Amino acid sequence: MYIKRRQVLVAMLVMSQLGCMTFGVLWASHWLHEAFNQIIHRSAESQAQTVALSLARKTGDLPPTGSPERLQEIFAEADVPHDGFVTAVRLDDGAVAASSRKAPASINSSAPLSSQLLNRGADSQTLLAAIHSTENSDQVFVSGTMVVDERTYDVTALELPKQNTAIVVAMSEASLDHLVAQLITPLIHVGFVLTGAVVAATALCTIFLVRRFDSTLLEVSSSLEREVIRRTLALQRSRNAVVFGLAKLAESRDKDAGQHLERLRTYVTVLASELAKHNPSIDHHYVANLAIASALHDVGKMGVPDAVILKLGKLTAAERRSMQMHTVLGDECLASVERMFGDHDQFLTLGREVAAAHHEQWDGSGYPYGLQGKEIPLSARIVALADVYDALTSHREYRPAANHAVARDWIVSHYGSQFDPEVVEAFIAREADFAKISRVTAEADARRLAADQYPAPAAAPSARDPVA
Repeated sequence: MYIKRRQVLVAMLVMSQLGCMTFGVLWASHWLHEAFNQIIHRSAESQAQTVALSLARKTGDLPPTGSPERLQEIFAEADVPHDGFVTAVRLDDGAVAASSRKAPASINSSAPLSSQLLNRGADSQTLLAAIHSTENSDQVFVSGTMVVDERTYDVTALELPKQNTAIVVAMSEASLDHLVAQLITPLIHVGFVLTGAVVAATALCTIFLVRRFDSTLLEVSSSLEREVIRRTLALQRSRNAVVFGLAKLAESRDKDAGQHLERLRTYVTVLASELAKHNPSIDHHYVANLAIASALHDVGKMGVPDAVILKLGKLTAAERRSMQMHTVLGDECLASVERMFGDHDQFLTLGREVAAAHHEQWDGSGYPYGLQGKEIPLSARIVALADVYDALTSHREYRPAANHAVARDWIVSHYGSQFDPEVVEAFIAREADFAKISRVTAEADARRLAADQYPAPAAAPSARDPVA
């Protein structure tokens, strides 16, 4: 069972402990009740034997026929504890010869006490028969329980053969049980009070320890989380640096490229952030990964011969096919890297999409696969517009940089043909940001032109130019 909250766990522990301790108190009270019951009944039996012997001494001087008045006087004054009574029963006819004041009135009725059943464990005999059974044995007293007037009594009988009587001492079972209860009840109460105190103290200690554990666990978890974030960011920075370095290496074959990758990353970030306002599938992780993955769009050109990639002028059909292969080469290169990782990585997936499809066009006239509309990955659609905008607004040996207005009109004129309409609309919404970045680029190019010496412009654009 999965426990979602610490409070439930603490409550379950407290309830289980309370249940166990309550069971323990009840079991202990039952054991104590049995033990005290045996002790009290043994004590009552001893008291009854003492009373019987005391009366035997007092009646020992009486003649066998006895003096009924004197015998009644002796028995009337007898004090038997536990709501008990004492009687003298004749051995010959079982009649009651004398009894104490507390004796039930029924013992002198038509059903004399001597005819009552005396329960002795599993055996039952009449009182008189039980008394006669001791005549030929070493047993002095007869003990058992008897029901008189629907009340149970512990009975102890002593035979006095010379007086032809038997002294019967009876003590109320209910009184003995009440005495046991009086002794046990306070102990039970104390047990339950101690149980409550122990459970409460244990619960408080458990809550305190759980909170301390949670606090320590939170601190450790926060520390580990910070360390994981730190190392993840370090790995991401290292990865991004390596990726960007490889992309720069591919880009270095074109001396006109300049800061193309840095600008492209900025344009892609602006476009993706704008699209995220209306596209729930784009989050900040997607934007950050796409910004870095955009640098891989031309990584496949590392496999294109220099004679093709640096050629100025129109390419032959074979050279164009060779140039267009850079999308397939980039896709295959990044696919092999992705297989080495062995799991899905959004950055590598975006890199593959950008490398393979950034020359696909919305109307299906692009390459290498002729994808159309939303068959083209969104990442490639974003990078395609950003790449063309940067190419238009960047200086080339064979042409000057176009201003933002010209580049904007060119892109808008290809709305729904070369570019995704939604991406073009995002571009229009953020064109002020594009214009600002373009202006900074133009100023940087102007400074570079003033510092460097360039050869005369060529007659035709480079095959690397995406708008060629």
